[in-house]
Amino acid sequence: MIIFLTGLATVSALVSCDVLRVLKPDKALPRAVVVITAALLAIVCVAVVMQLAHLAQLA
Repeated sequence: MIIFLTGLATVSALVSCDVLRVLKPDKALPRAVVVITAALLAIVCVAVVMQLAHLAQLA
């Protein structure tokens, strides 16, 4: 459940980055938005790798 919510937050952060780029294409994204999005993506990637390792052990 936590991973699902983290994934949902990651998608929301990515969409907000895209919206900010469309609305203000000449301005840089706020640093906090970039850092939060990168951190969420890292958490999701680690969770995916852990799940794949767990599935590989079961096979």
